[in-house]
Amino acid sequence: MSGLQQVGDGVWAFVRTPGGWGEANTGLVVAPGTASLVVDTAWAVAWAQRIAEAQAPLVADAPITDAVNTHSDGDHWWGNDTLPSDTRIITSAAALDAMREDLPPRALTVLAGTGSLIRRLPGPIGAAGAYMARVRGDARFPRRTPRMPDTIFTTSLSLEIGGRVVELEQLGPCHTAGDLVARVPDAGVVFTGDLLFIGSTPILWHGPLDNWLSALDRLLGWDADVYVPGHGPTCGAAEIRALRDYWLWLRDAAQDHHRAGLTPLETARKLLLTKDFDAWRHWESPERIALSLSTLFDQWNGNPPAPPTVARRVAAFVAAETLLREGAFEAS
Repeated sequence: MSGLQQVGDGVWAFVRTPGGWGEANTGLVVAPGTASLVVDTAWAVAWAQRIAEAQAPLVADAPITDAVNTHSDGDHWWGNDTLPSDTRIITSAAALDAMREDLPPRALTVLAGTGSLIRRLPGPIGAAGAYMARVRGDARFPRRTPRMPDTIFTTSLSLEIGGRVVELEQLGPCHTAGDLVARVPDAGVVFTGDLLFIGSTPILWHGPLDNWLSALDRLLGWDADVYVPGHGPTCGAAEIRALRDYWLWLRDAAQDHHRAGLTPLETARKLLLTKDFDAWRHWESPERIALSLSTLFDQWNGNPPAPPTVARRVAAFVAAETLLREGAFEAS
């Protein structure tokens, strides 16, 4: 269920379920009577404002002085303009570079609108358009590029928020180029950004996958009371292990098909027919397996980890939409 949840002493998460496209979680750390820190903001204008209004009573005597953007995807920072104008916004250096290079909100609005118009066309053009429209859903994006972070770090950074310590650590590149996590040690809470998708199919945009596996081990090593994922409900260690199992299965199951010369779409079709996939078939947006296979295959072809090119992203969207149109996720 979506809404504001207290996850620790003076720590809240605004959780949006089921955790599909754009349904990103945000966080708030409050030191009563002194200061507060926000973790991520939402890309949809209406949701960003709703979250800010829900947080307002909690920060009435503890102004928001700092905010953290966990990575470069727009659904985690395009709401930055809802923050007070004097808020310091922090992210990793790699994430800031990616924010500057990515499509701005206006461009994505145009692409999604075009996708809605062409989605009924036959073939890959219509499929790519349809999936682009799915990504946006009913979200209305900001008309201009929001405030970008003004403070960066490269490995780790310790913040003091009204006497409370919040530890930032970059664990990417994994999902994106500069994924970071925010740990609140005195509350036993970790905000993980998109290093965790819980009950929602993860996406490997950048890689390498081995980095993501190492990042999950790092999260488990903290043995936190509560982990707040980028998408899906809050969780504990068991759910992190389930995500790790998914990545190990996908990596190992897909390699033989790659060696045999199959495409990511052909490989996805075969994997979805296996009993092993039943463990994850119920996750939100299961077709996103095609997006991660696109990244894995690109790197197995000898290309270095990097954000997807426009051509590769479009091909991955076509594959994902094709799987949905084929009804590929019915139980085997």
